[in-house]
Amino acid sequence: MKKYIKNIEKVKYFFCAILLTLTFSCDDDLDPKNFGQPVVEDFYKTPEQAEQALVSAYSSMRELYGSNFWGTMGTDIIFGEIGTDDFIKGGRTATNNAPLLEKERYAFTTSNPIFEELWSVNYEGILFANLVLANVPNIEFDDDDDRQQEILAEASFLRALYYFDLVNSFGGVPLVERPLEISEFNQPRASKEDVYQLIERDLQFAIDNLPSRFNKDSDYLGRADKGAALGLMMRVLLYQNKNDQIRSFGDQLFALNYSLTSDYSTIFQPEGEWNSGSIFEINFVTDANVLGTGIPRRVNPNNNTGGGFVQAKEDLRNEYEANDPRLDATLFFSDRPYGTDWYVRKYAWEPFTNYPKPDIGGNSNSSNNVRLIRLSDVYLMYAEAVYDSDPATAIDYVNRVRRRARGTQPATVLPDLDPTLVGQPLLDAIYHERRVELAGEGFRFHDLVRTGRASTLLAPLGFIEGTHEVVPLPVQQVTLSKGVLIQNPNY
Repeated sequence: MKKYIKNIEKVKYFFCAILLTLTFSCDDDLDPKNFGQPVVEDFYKTPEQAEQALVSAYSSMRELYGSNFWGTMGTDIIFGEIGTDDFIKGGRTATNNAPLLEKERYAFTTSNPIFEELWSVNYEGILFANLVLANVPNIEFDDDDDRQQEILAEASFLRALYYFDLVNSFGGVPLVERPLEISEFNQPRASKEDVYQLIERDLQFAIDNLPSRFNKDSDYLGRADKGAALGLMMRVLLYQNKNDQIRSFGDQLFALNYSLTSDYSTIFQPEGEWNSGSIFEINFVTDANVLGTGIPRRVNPNNNTGGGFVQAKEDLRNEYEANDPRLDATLFFSDRPYGTDWYVRKYAWEPFTNYPKPDIGGNSNSSNNVRLIRLSDVYLMYAEAVYDSDPATAIDYVNRVRRRARGTQPATVLPDLDPTLVGQPLLDAIYHERRVELAGEGFRFHDLVRTGRASTLLAPLGFIEGTHEVVPLPVQQVTLSKGVLIQNPNY
């Protein structure tokens, strides 16, 4: 809990400074005589301050996918894809970037800096969300203003998102549901099931209290809304194999105004940001270090000022059916001295996409929005949930995804599924569709683990069932806990 401890002190004594880094100013709200003294007691007084505090809760998400080097390396889009049957580590040499090499070889060390940052940044976000949830209810809003509940619902969504990343990375982790006193900092691990229960409660509260982005102005884009909460709830349930509960949340989401954008190749282009099938994205508005994402500079080829990481295997390329337009929209070839030379187009910049190559900011962070939840993913989660009880509906939703991918090409390209498919053949067709539709977006490893296929497909790569479903807890956190945090088995 080191980062949690550090940041609760940061918030207590330097809350105004944190907000300043997020382009807000609270100078007019603070008495200068309080400089250098605790200021939380002087904050959370107005609706404007509630909004500012909420922005701080979003900032950890931006940090994880943007400005934090090892945190960005640890995202599912990079770390999660490496070591699967889809992607190798890549980079400049076989041994380039040892922390990522640990995933490719399933030879994890407890001192891997990726694990420390995943732990720290997510708990930082949880702290900021908890501060909102603990203090905003005490702020007086106008009687006819729904914004107070919306702020609490957004904070609940964010806390659920951060805990979902933690539980999928480490298994059971300490549950911190409120700002802690110093005497409470050292918390034991909760069970994986208890963490998921909190995530589900937070998401249900968000679903009940968030508006749809379709009922808001365009400046609302980037905030969690009802659709984002419903989509994340479906993913949370899918990862627990609670398929019988997914349908009701999917039905609620389908009642909103989402539709598959017609051209798959535009989804990960600038014009595809917040398209009709986009459910939740992380907004990045510039290539400056703080406001841009670090994903593209890690996955672009070395000769295009990138790190060259996450290169596609032949097995993934062969998974695509003949003439599937998604292959070219997902991957591209660039001849380099090391690797497979097949790179992820979805988070590339020019000349491989229409996103401009960064030219400011030093670290070359980019303006690409990160797509976290898409409608086609939701369709396929829904199909997987009902394939056994309602195969006709499952086939319908898979065919929607295939028809959009086919576009204007003849029906012989990505033809509709056989309407008589049932049982395992239908499930295999859904697995296939997830693999090619969502390649490079960070789902493959978790899909293999949750469906029990990792022990077979990843064993030749070093994956050991019962160990490598999660990574070890950071050694610093275990040491600081003085025995309270128990390391994952076999690490």
